Amino acid sequence: CSPNAQTGRSKLQNKRATLNQQIIKQMRMRAGAENLLKATNNNKVKEMVLLELSYINADLQRLMGQLEGLNSSMEVYQNTEETANIPLIALGLKETKEIDFSSPFKDFILEHYSEDGRSFEEELADLMDLRQSCRTPS
Repeated sequence: CSPNAQTGRSKLQNKRATLNQQIIKQMRMRAGAENLLKATNNNKVKEMVLLELSYINADLQRLMGQLEGLNSSMEVYQNTEETANIPLIALGLKETKEIDFSSPFKDFILEHYSEDGRSFEEELADLMDLRQSCRTPS
């Protein structure tokens, strides 16, 4: 697993950041063009600025549409891997075998919490007793 590899969510976030930067740039250009439009008295310059403003507004609409599309995309959050679907059949505890879970739980505690699993033997015994009493209610 490469630390430089990007997940789908990080790619989506990078695209959002790029679009936001482009939108900010266009907004600044629009503000500058509007200021120039207010400041000038030359009709030819006003026409050029108005034309440029129409291009800027069109670009802004396009960028906003792309951002809206990214914000509404849910594919990146869906599991697209093709896996075999196996139906799960619910079993009652009475239909299960007696299993000692203490050893896997001790390993899990050691791996994930760096604690000695043997110090939790009493709690694991309580869990096993509870499971057994559910399997064979009196």
